[in-house]
Amino acid sequence: MNLIRIDHVSLNTADRRATHAWYAEVLGLHGTLHDQLDEPVFLGAGGAQLGLFGDRRPGVRHVALATDARSQERIVARLDALAVPYRAEDHSASHSVYFADPDGAMLEVMVPTR
Repeated sequence: MNLIRIDHVSLNTADRRATHAWYAEVLGLHGTLHDQLDEPVFLGAGGAQLGLFGDRRPGVRHVALATDARSQERIVARLDALAVPYRAEDHSASHSVYFADPDGAMLEVMVPTR
């Protein structure tokens, strides 16, 4: 896999508004709040962000690894060959594949479209 970067880390929060305020005050990171708890509020610059969710128990939601389309295709083929369950999602800013590691940590292998 051609790992370009860790694109973002998504966090589940107990109180997204309070967590957003904390990151703004402590680290100077800002994002646009909205009420859709299962959609992230991204903090920081594109390609180096935290995504805040509010629809699950607090903790790390997933780590997003940015790659190129060819590498993502190879990963999907490997997941199929190894019978590792995954789901694909098209986002406006990326094409993503989500799957869990052996310990249940969720990974996103994404190809940025912007």
